[in-house]
Amino acid sequence: MPSIIPLNGKWRAQVRRKGAPTQTKTFGTKALAEAWARQVETDVEAGLAGLVSPKSKTTIGDLITRYTEEVSKTKPFGKNKTWVLNRMADKKTGLGAVKVNNLTAERIVQYITEDRRVQGVTASIDLTYLGTVLKMARSIWRIHSLRNVVEDAREALNHMGMLARSNERDRRPTQPELDALRAWFRLHSRSLTMDIFDFILDSCFRPPSEICGLRWEDLNRDDKTILIRDRKDPRKKLGNNQCVPLLGRCMEIIERQPKDGELIFPLNGKSWSSVFPRACDKLGIEDLQLYDLRHEAISRLVESGKYSIPEMMLVTGHKDPKQLMRYTQLRAANLHR
Repeated sequence: MPSIIPLNGKWRAQVRRKGAPTQTKTFGTKALAEAWARQVETDVEAGLAGLVSPKSKTTIGDLITRYTEEVSKTKPFGKNKTWVLNRMADKKTGLGAVKVNNLTAERIVQYITEDRRVQGVTASIDLTYLGTVLKMARSIWRIHSLRNVVEDAREALNHMGMLARSNERDRRPTQPELDALRAWFRLHSRSLTMDIFDFILDSCFRPPSEICGLRWEDLNRDDKTILIRDRKDPRKKLGNNQCVPLLGRCMEIIERQPKDGELIFPLNGKSWSSVFPRACDKLGIEDLQLYDLRHEAISRLVESGKYSIPEMMLVTGHKDPKQLMRYTQLRAANLHR
């Protein structure tokens, strides 16, 4: 039988079963504590057979390695997920050396706040990936792990204000700032060129990934469209190819590019993240980021009033109208058309 104990105005539930780790959680009401304890007992009864012994030496690093090897074969990971999992599996700076049966919400919180030193969306993503690995271990590999340990850590971090959504940016560049940046790139950059600058503002494509990956063979001059390969999708990392219209000056910009290879813009897009801040610093432009140019492009698209929501989502690559609206910072004066 589980223990339900009153504690400082709350109720602490504790479940002890031979062959499984002791599980404890505190609730605001006795009813919630009892319901949780019953669910834990049900889970233990249903899953003890074949699960890893509490004395097992299996570590979180072992689980992450196995998860990566088995799952990524059929569902390739994106760069960010791969990096996060590798970082988490590190035995010195991550959770790699922690034994599965010794993993607690307190240790996860310590990892997020002290080892990783992240918060907001980044911390939430880390928790989601860890929860997925543990769920895979329980349901597929029959390796026992505390069912609610990640949820408890998430609740604690949320209470600490560590998981609050990051502030949505509403910074839009002024026309003088855009003119100054364009002139600076003309004189000082061979990678983030004037053409690239104008292409970002007219295409709404993600810089640099979607722009530097454009290929001549995917260009349809008759329809003024181009295929974006493996476009960003939260549910599908590869094979999400999308045919997208080339708006504004995009076709004109593409046609004047040298046809020397497969790529339309054979540039080092990775350098843009350092070139753009340097330009802003030299020009005295404050609080402006490269990705704000895409925000500006999408905002202009919305303000034009020419396209429906589905049409704009096709251009921008968003899968949800809410995602699209997050990137639109409308100027009230521009609505007087």
